[in-house]
Amino acid sequence: NDNTGATFELDTEHFIQGTASMKILPSGSAPETKVALNIPEDMLKDWANAEEVVLNLYIPEAAKLPPSMFFMGMADLSDGWAWVDGVFSETKTVPGWNQIVFALSDNMKKVKEGGKYTIYLAFATLDESGNKVPLTEPFNIDGLFIPVKEEVVRNYIWSMDTPEELATFDNDNTGANFELSEDFVVQGTASMKVTPSGEAPETKVAMPIPEDMVELWSRSNKITMNLYIPEGTKLIPTMFFFGMADLTEDWAWVGGVFSNDEVKIGWNQISFELAGSMKEIKPGNKYKVYLAFAGFDAEKNKIPLTEPFYIDGFYVETMKVLTFDDRMKMADPAIIKEIDDLLNLDDDALLEAVEKKAFYYFWNEANPENGLIKDRTRKDVPASIAAVGFGLTAIPVGIENGWISREEGYERVLTTLKTFAEGKVEGKNGFFYHFVDMNTGKRAWDCELSSIDTALLMAGVLFVKEYFAGTEVEKLADQLYRNVNWQWMLTDDGVLSMGWKPEGGFLGARWDSFNEGILAYILAIGSPTYPIPPESWDKIYRPVHDTYISLPQETLFVYQYPNIWVDFRNKEDKYANYFNNAEVATRYNWLFTFMKRFDYETYDVDIWGLSACDGPNGYKAYGASEDNHDGTIAPYASIASIVFTPDLSISAVRGMLEKYGPIIWGKYGFVSGFNADANWVSDEFVGIDVGDIILMLENYRSGLIWKYFMKNEYIQNSLKALGFVEKETDYAITPWYQKEFEKLMHAPAEKVAFAIKAEKPVTIDGDLAEWE
Repeated sequence: NDNTGATFELDTEHFIQGTASMKILPSGSAPETKVALNIPEDMLKDWANAEEVVLNLYIPEAAKLPPSMFFMGMADLSDGWAWVDGVFSETKTVPGWNQIVFALSDNMKKVKEGGKYTIYLAFATLDESGNKVPLTEPFNIDGLFIPVKEEVVRNYIWSMDTPEELATFDNDNTGANFELSEDFVVQGTASMKVTPSGEAPETKVAMPIPEDMVELWSRSNKITMNLYIPEGTKLIPTMFFFGMADLTEDWAWVGGVFSNDEVKIGWNQISFELAGSMKEIKPGNKYKVYLAFAGFDAEKNKIPLTEPFYIDGFYVETMKVLTFDDRMKMADPAIIKEIDDLLNLDDDALLEAVEKKAFYYFWNEANPENGLIKDRTRKDVPASIAAVGFGLTAIPVGIENGWISREEGYERVLTTLKTFAEGKVEGKNGFFYHFVDMNTGKRAWDCELSSIDTALLMAGVLFVKEYFAGTEVEKLADQLYRNVNWQWMLTDDGVLSMGWKPEGGFLGARWDSFNEGILAYILAIGSPTYPIPPESWDKIYRPVHDTYISLPQETLFVYQYPNIWVDFRNKEDKYANYFNNAEVATRYNWLFTFMKRFDYETYDVDIWGLSACDGPNGYKAYGASEDNHDGTIAPYASIASIVFTPDLSISAVRGMLEKYGPIIWGKYGFVSGFNADANWVSDEFVGIDVGDIILMLENYRSGLIWKYFMKNEYIQNSLKALGFVEKETDYAITPWYQKEFEKLMHAPAEKVAFAIKAEKPVTIDGDLAEWE
């Protein structure tokens, strides 16, 4: 315990790999609780090649003061005690199991074979002033491991395994002799024994690059030699030079590099970083490399080598293209166990677990000083004001489920609203920039002043206004909503613009067709200060696909977002019941992937959901339409549809976990996207995707968001002005709009066939009168 008074014991109740974990009981008096561990000697090679080390950490649900600061230090005990280096982890924790990631510094990776090293793990928590507070409650750790992300493949340019290969080599007039040997072999069946002449100041090996290796060579940055120095060697070669010439037309020097690697008795890996000119080689040309070895005396003069050494191949490393099966085999045991535990839960407990994971995105990825929330988990990204809107709504979800206290939630919401109300987030006329700096609130990425992202923010603002009624939050929320000048964003055509930029004014794109933008209209029409006319609602073009109003691209989130806050159940305007409309669109999205499941490996009966998400070629608004899908699934799309299609959505949660869980599940639940056809999985979580999951799951489980949002007088006034009436129906679009849309069709070929439920049975008898 490095003199911190902590005690350790085995715990067979909480573990995620093996048969037990180590419970740590802090002393309650030391400012830091420490664990000192020796690095096993057989792990030093893996440690030297690692980029990061991960600690499995368990924090009990009931912990009142869990550790929040994690430090890993390292000392070299090979010859006395010498400090090496140390790093902090930026990982934020949640109750339950966590993976604390430490990115190793360069000094920490410079371990030597046979050396002795100790790791010092330090745990602490901090008070509001940043001072360390002694830990008093137990926590568990279950292993420290080096994650395997991708398999490295060694591609041998020369293997030194056959007489035919050795026959192509020469000694470049240095008198050295080459022969096959089976005495010392590290790969293949033989190595090449190099016997120096004993006279030349340098011993050289000249080797032509095989023609079938030129293309691979051109994509490589480093080439490595396996070199063996026998026991008893008195003069070890310490200079290694790797030169290259182009022999295509004549002999032309290309370039050369020295290796800085140190050499010892036994096997060594001598690496050469290829210079630019040495990589710029062309298929079809002929190249030769010249390898030079030398020893030096005390005055740094070259001394002829006299003793033999062995070379067993030169290789370049590439990353294996991993299939999903490969990724599943490499999956972290902790994640595998978590998935198994989830699948053993009943449906309600499973949904709660998914929801809880999502909640901690908004708790952990926020700046607690101002409430701004990261757009996604990628490092150094700005905040998204839409994510803040989802996050504001998620805080009461955490309160109601007991994941945070009401006091904690209230303070976070109050901090967030003050940040916006006090002008600490850049905007204009009550609208805010799509992306802003996490710390300063200033515009990021030259983005637009966004009408829809401001609307998503305001949806969250009005929700907390009602949830925290009678508090300062209510007053600030009302102020922020009243400040939005929707009339300023209204175009001459009477529709809302998608945004504004200081460099060029209002964007050409407009919210003039059916999509998620209908939420912005409801908010704008209900404004008590800057309302836009209700007639703008009628200017939205609503194309009909079969029996529902659709977006041609059929990306699923556009149907979901308005339904997160507005309870459209059993309500309709003259155009549609927008809840039923979303249900039909969702079932079409499922049907589309179902019909394509034999063409795409990813799609399956229980694996569906085409919507905007990360994909193999970046973020894209995928949808259930031809030329707008490639096998990429957005997990949130099927999960957040649960209020419309509980049968399909619950099956999707289980189906995705059962088939791909260990590689698509992480810190905040399901990742942004995955594609088995492209062997691709996102390693990020996106705020608005995670937000869609938690809020729709909570609506399904309790109706919490609908309950409070629909209490708001501004929203009720807007829905009344738009002609919404209470009506229980099965259809998506109203009979009136069915007829109106047919009138809009310009040609018979464009007409749509509708399947309409008859009020009474129809007899197929040739009499068409009853069909009218």
